[in-house]
Amino acid sequence: MSAINMDLDKRFHFNFKRKVTVGGQTYTVVFNDAMDQALLDLQLEMQDFYNQQTKKTDEFEEMTVDQRKKYLADQFRQVVDDAEQLLDKVLGQKGAGKHIYDYYNQQSYALFETIRVLRETKEKLDGTAKKQQRQKHQARIAQYTGQKERVKDNANTNKKRSK
Repeated sequence: MSAINMDLDKRFHFNFKRKVTVGGQTYTVVFNDAMDQALLDLQLEMQDFYNQQTKKTDEFEEMTVDQRKKYLADQFRQVVDDAEQLLDKVLGQKGAGKHIYDYYNQQSYALFETIRVLRETKEKLDGTAKKQQRQKHQARIAQYTGQKERVKDNANTNKKRSK
């Protein structure tokens, strides 16, 4: 009896490291599960920030205009700080997030857009993007065929009524 030897390293060509240039500097980024978790955590924090801004609370309503301004500014600053810290972690260099923020004239959009592109790149590398596309396609098919069945059922009901 002979053993079957398989060298999966030759079959799989996994390379989750990429050179990323942003803010005039080049970083080596490893797109791994820890990075994905950090990106998800920040996404949740940003969603919570948005929810807090759109939700009326008794506490917020009781604040003066100056207190509201300070509260919102503090909350926004916290989100920017979190984005900077995330980029420090993802790019593997302390101060990288602050550098990007300053490089792009202290525009938070630059931080958030950098994070979005890093997330998309990670999803392409690990196959998540393809899986999401397949799920969307299947949902569209199900919606289309479901509508088609409803139209057909409606036509049959109308035929029965006219007799």
